[in-house]
Amino acid sequence: MTQNFEDKNSVFSGMFSLLCNFSGSSTSLSLPKILFDEENQTGDTEHRRRAKKLKDKSSLKSSRKRITACPHVNKRHYAKNMCNNCYHRVGREKKAWACPHEERKLYAKGMCQFCYLQSYHKARSYSVIKNESFSI
Repeated sequence: MTQNFEDKNSVFSGMFSLLCNFSGSSTSLSLPKILFDEENQTGDTEHRRRAKKLKDKSSLKSSRKRITACPHVNKRHYAKNMCNNCYHRVGREKKAWACPHEERKLYAKGMCQFCYLQSYHKARSYSVIKNESFSI
């Protein structure tokens, strides 16, 4: 291979000189060791400080909302300072209005839990059947 680049300061001439050394001297392919001092590690120490703060479990627990309205303090908070089960059992006060069970508590879309889940599964099974019929 011959070097046919006019510009001696181009990136390609530097690459060519690294790969093909015609001067007769041996080429060292080992990279130099990079020494770090305190001035160069400012970003690194900032990263370590943030990582240590995230690993600190006490800071994570303080940001989590505590359950106070139900006896299940070890469960995750859902709503109104209650866990999921206690909220759905005793935390709701509105009554259903879009289904025949007006004495039951509201679950979603104006319906009680039974009627809502019945309509949800009916719509879901219809969409599955519809998708299967179009794929044939």
